[in-house]
Amino acid sequence: MAAEEFTHTGNDVSLRVRSQFGDTSGAQLGDPALLSWINDGQREIVNSNPILRDTKYSNLVAGQSDYTFPNDKVLVIEAIYIDGYPIKNMTPQAAREYVQSLDPQKTLTAERPEIWYERAGVISMYPVPNKSITNGLKLEYIKNPTSLVTLADTLSVPDRYFNELVNYVISQALEMDENYDAANYKFRQFRDGLIVTGK
Repeated sequence: MAAEEFTHTGNDVSLRVRSQFGDTSGAQLGDPALLSWINDGQREIVNSNPILRDTKYSNLVAGQSDYTFPNDKVLVIEAIYIDGYPIKNMTPQAAREYVQSLDPQKTLTAERPEIWYERAGVISMYPVPNKSITNGLKLEYIKNPTSLVTLADTLSVPDRYFNELVNYVISQALEMDENYDAANYKFRQFRDGLIVTGK
């Protein structure tokens, strides 16, 4: 797939929405409401289609088993690599049972941890690494979109989702206007568009 383009701004969405809604002056649809709906729509898009993939590297530290997420808001971790090798993901409960059966005192160390699990934004690995590796921890993940602060900000979702985002915002505007049938129709267009665009 070709690299995604991110050229649209919140203003592009607001102009299209106000035009379709019949409020080109902005008398009914104020900037704060539009910003809120745009940010909600971006999150809906990314929750439905995991498109904002990213990779972070950090240092693996001897004796440290817990690591926090990067500053980006992580939606889903896809994979973790230690020194270029993928390690197995487990649920927190399965990881506890695994460690309890192998190493109840949790004294085992290794050059490379074998498993990882995530709980409350903390990645835990086992066994504890006994060797520090510069940039030895690679995290592949899906990130949440960055919220727009002003309508001049660039959207966090790619250009190919622009029409879907417009449909989402229009559905919210119609709902505010108590035009529920039209709002539901636009929201269905938004959902259907996500399926087609995400392929």
